Amino acid sequence: MPGALLTLVVAAGCGGDPEVPAVDGPLALEVRYPTAAPVAVTDSISLWGTVGTGRARLRVNGRSIRVWPNGAFSAFVPLSPDPAALELEARRGDSVIRRVIRVTRTTDSAAPPSPPVRRASGWVRLRRLPDDTLDRATQERPIYSRWTPGGDLAVPLPQGVRLPVEAEAGPFVRLGLAKGTSVWVVREDTEPVASPSAPRLRVGGARLVGVAGGGVVELVASERLVSQIEVVDRQARWTLFGAAADPAVVTASKGLLRRVTIRDLGDGRVVVAATLAETPLGWRAGWRDGRMRLEVRSPPKVAKGLAGLVVALDPGHPPLGTTGPTGLREDSVALAVAIEAANRLRQLGAKPILTRTGPGPVSLDQRLAVAEAADVQAFVSIHLNSPGDGRPPTSVDGTRVYWLEPTALPLARVLRDSVAVGLAQVPHGTIQSNLVVLRATWFPAALIEATALPMPAREALFRTPEGIAGYAAGIVGGLQAWVEGWRK
Repeated sequence: MPGALLTLVVAAGCGGDPEVPAVDGPLALEVRYPTAAPVAVTDSISLWGTVGTGRARLRVNGRSIRVWPNGAFSAFVPLSPDPAALELEARRGDSVIRRVIRVTRTTDSAAPPSPPVRRASGWVRLRRLPDDTLDRATQERPIYSRWTPGGDLAVPLPQGVRLPVEAEAGPFVRLGLAKGTSVWVVREDTEPVASPSAPRLRVGGARLVGVAGGGVVELVASERLVSQIEVVDRQARWTLFGAAADPAVVTASKGLLRRVTIRDLGDGRVVVAATLAETPLGWRAGWRDGRMRLEVRSPPKVAKGLAGLVVALDPGHPPLGTTGPTGLREDSVALAVAIEAANRLRQLGAKPILTRTGPGPVSLDQRLAVAEAADVQAFVSIHLNSPGDGRPPTSVDGTRVYWLEPTALPLARVLRDSVAVGLAQVPHGTIQSNLVVLRATWFPAALIEATALPMPAREALFRTPEGIAGYAAGIVGGLQAWVEGWRK
């Protein structure tokens, strides 16, 4: 463990779950989950809430359930036969409260038939319909295509791009990116436009532009193109779809970008291969002033401590989020942790940016927009975990960290380890996932699920200053370890 992390953890004073305090209130029965009729994917279901006092007893479907000293309970119970239900009985002396919660089981019903695919032609432009319920960041985000109608996500399509239509199926249309490469989008995200004079846009005039903190590859292009970027260590591969180009090589003797090779694959794809002086922190592509641009970003140059590091702390939720057995909300814990971590980061010379500073909801797209506007060098989303239907609360105990882009994996690993230490939890892995807040490529992004909020002892921990401080110390220690990795 890095020495700085050990110091922070000890200073936090977090030595695992505190003793759950005793509560002796009136008998009550509040079920935090399930709150409605969830779908149970197995024959058992998670259940948590409170009976108001640690002196009560609780039975669910005839089984005795542990009641913690503060009245909280958390269990994984089998369902009764059809019609499936949870029958609860809370008792203290002569006082009894009963409640029945109906549950809908999952059935192995056949998937609805796919709509027939019909040939189609013409050209469309991608755009999002105006919607007063969406904030500006959500309104302007790229439109994610799918490999099949309603299937897995494929390539993000920038709004304004023009593409040929190949087929349609129900509310979906298939668009051609290159020969043999097609994607599907919802029809309402398109509008008909005139066909271009040539099916492939010719690009050229490649040049390298040195900028502070990185470099830019530019290609003359009369309109926006769909593109995709892959970065492995010091190599970047930028693929432009629907394009044609003459072969070219451009070199530079200094700066982040050293050599760029342009190849036309002959099928509507132009590949721009770039060799970099060092592994980049991030990258992004766009179109401006008649040029397609690939921007790459140098690793952070952080002075002693964390001086100069700009980091986004993203308190997860609202909307949605988990509520613990006695009513502690995930969004309130996440905000408290973010504020504490921000204070600690400032003391080390860093510049923390909070994507949410109050209890109101903030869209996922707006959170990323705040981070990008601040030109942050890392993005850390703060959460507590809960199980899905058909899984016990203990299945999500321990610390997990999610990432998407390979450059974010080192950040995810050190955060997993340091937050687990800060909370005396078990590190349970780093998981690649296509979550919205992890899709940014201009900065590494990681999402932390620190531990299981539905477990009474874990919820009790986050009702204490030690729990908040331990989580915050883990985040700061992880960022310190990550920066040290760039210094080596």
